[in-house]
Amino acid sequence: MGDPAGIGPEILLASLKRPPSSVSVSIIGDLAWLKSLSRRLRVSLPWAAYRWIDLPNVPAGLARGKVQAAAGRAARDYLREAVRRIKLGEADALVTAPVSKEAIVRAGIPWIGHTEFLAESFRCRTVMMFITNRFRVSLVTTHLSLRRLPNTITVDRVKRVIKTTREAMIRDFGIRRPRIALAALNPHGGENGLFGQEEKRILLPAVRAFKGTIAGPLPVDSLMEQAHRGFYDAVVALYHDQALIPVKLIGWADAVNVTLGLPFVRTSPVHGTAFDLAGTGRADPHSMRAAIELAIRLSRRRKAVHPELVEE
Repeated sequence: MGDPAGIGPEILLASLKRPPSSVSVSIIGDLAWLKSLSRRLRVSLPWAAYRWIDLPNVPAGLARGKVQAAAGRAARDYLREAVRRIKLGEADALVTAPVSKEAIVRAGIPWIGHTEFLAESFRCRTVMMFITNRFRVSLVTTHLSLRRLPNTITVDRVKRVIKTTREAMIRDFGIRRPRIALAALNPHGGENGLFGQEEKRILLPAVRAFKGTIAGPLPVDSLMEQAHRGFYDAVVALYHDQALIPVKLIGWADAVNVTLGLPFVRTSPVHGTAFDLAGTGRADPHSMRAAIELAIRLSRRRKAVHPELVEE
């Protein structure tokens, strides 16, 4: 359900008007809060079509549209319950609604993001990928200041993200020989060292480790346009905005965040809590709906793909 004071509950309700076929969907959240919101927004829902896991932790008097510690604590509790049930084998996929990092931290809980929390919970190394239509881009770094970026990118880290991206293309998207390109860090791909040495010292060695199956490092301005036109199945970007700017320009409404590297499928909408829209009924549910639909497709495909295809 996400942060109860944000738009998560209402985009969830809007996305559940028509139950997905042939799958069982469980919703973790405060059921009374959701029902109250559905009456307020006049959203008619087939309540019996879903399994409701009720955590009645939204305190009386919680205000919509504001950063609040109580809301942050509630959102974290929903995620913890989801993790517990996934570990019990009760679900194949997880779709998370937006949370407020500030609200969770105000509750006294150390927090960086959903992706980092899930990686720690399942003791694995994850990769963040964003998808809109056929455009797919994964990130070497996520929530990191640009000042720290050059010292954070290493050959091994770039290689790991490329490898995880390639495996996901084969297993989750059914692309047997994916065309993947690595983005350069510096303008014009560094201009042979004129604008920086990262391409020579870090990015080229990482690409060469894949023996000609990965393109790059390529200048970002032309690479993203080429990927959008279908020349590549996926791009590996080096930092958050390098990936998110083209995603939101190409197709913000239908974009989805996917966490690669987990033992289950996890997706989410690409936007935040949008407190200014909370409770108004004007929040766009397209990204949330796309996240649910993609989670269903990926989990079905993952069950159908043989592991040896990924290991080639």
